Amino acid sequence: MARAVRRYFCRAGLLAAALLLVLTLVPPAAFAFSLPGRRPSPASPATPALGRSSQQEVAPPLAVQQLQEALETRRPRVEIVSPADGALLPAGPWTLRLRVEDWPLVDAGPLGLGPHLVVQLDGDDPLPLTATSTTMRPLEPGSHRLTVYAARPWGEAVKDPGAQRQIRLHRVAANPLGQPAPSSPQLIAVSPRGTAAGTPLLLDWLLLEAPLQNLRSGDASWRLRVSINGDSFLVDRQTPLWLEGWRTGSNAVQLDLLDGLGEPLNPPFNSLVGEVILEPGGEPPRWQMGRLTASEMAILLGEAPPPAAPEPVAEPEPEQAAESDGTLEPEATALSAPEQPQDPQPEPLPPPAMADGAAGPDSDPGLPDLAEDPAAQGRPPATAPEPPTPPDQPMADGLAASDRAAAGREDAGPEDSPGSQDLAALDGGVTP
Repeated sequence: MARAVRRYFCRAGLLAAALLLVLTLVPPAAFAFSLPGRRPSPASPATPALGRSSQQEVAPPLAVQQLQEALETRRPRVEIVSPADGALLPAGPWTLRLRVEDWPLVDAGPLGLGPHLVVQLDGDDPLPLTATSTTMRPLEPGSHRLTVYAARPWGEAVKDPGAQRQIRLHRVAANPLGQPAPSSPQLIAVSPRGTAAGTPLLLDWLLLEAPLQNLRSGDASWRLRVSINGDSFLVDRQTPLWLEGWRTGSNAVQLDLLDGLGEPLNPPFNSLVGEVILEPGGEPPRWQMGRLTASEMAILLGEAPPPAAPEPVAEPEPEQAAESDGTLEPEATALSAPEQPQDPQPEPLPPPAMADGAAGPDSDPGLPDLAEDPAAQGRPPATAPEPPTPPDQPMADGLAASDRAAAGREDAGPEDSPGSQDLAALDGGVTP
């Protein structure tokens, strides 16, 4: 009996020593993985615990819940047609061609994007697509990761199998050490990014090649540490979060993928830092603005065409605006009215008496008519009368008359009577 008691205590002491050794060697974080949901992260030299997170998880917006229900039965499948996995691309831009099944690609115009695709090259910003082909930027020499996934209208990545694809591309030469090892877990940040006008904001990520976990209690092979503005918490499920508590202006978001012991998993590729800028007062996206109408739902799901964007109307010129209204301002009427006809000019006066052979009205009635018989006066026959000169050239008329008077004096000779001199003076204003 005493031997059995001693054997029992000996075994109990060995178990206690083993348990004490395990508690000493294993960090406390390893025992926290079995706790489901989100918890404050343990203290570590790199990222010390800063207490309780200032973020609060809330329900998705009403429009998001409507669209989630409408897209629930969809099972998108995405394929990268070209380039092929492992392709060596030349310098310059290149074309990406995709194929998608059971997933509409919708640009809803003023309502924003409906279901769409997202392309991400290395650490570049996500590129949303509503087409199956696009031109990509030139690649730097070395190896690159190209990831394509189906996304919901508010940017959330679809986690279903087949909804995402990734290939490796190279230029000049492959550099395997510059990329994560094939089939190793890879973390890709999805949301939030860029500028936001309102809250709540979606916190979402994509985890490729991640081993299954939480199939049974204590089966945790990875966890995600989320740090927002210095406050941290842990996540052990691929479940997107809608969070309140963002501050106005710049917000720092850091995602770190950890292994089962709380150590970085596959660093440095799975430690990501992003920024989201909250600017209240702007126009938020439609899915943040309350419940959708039936017509808006149809447009966002690609079941109805989007509304036409209004065309900008150029402001007409003042004169054109007045003409289009059918009325003219008084000043515009004075400027645009046709010119009024001027008073008719007086008929030109008949040429002087010496030009047409008849005496002028002031001539002496006793003088002989010299132009009645040119032969009798010893002159050659007179030429055709000159056409009348317009009245606005009085100097020309006077000159012509004086020339004719001088010619008459030369023909008359010294025997002409004084009345002839008076007639010449009257006609041309020239004295003998």
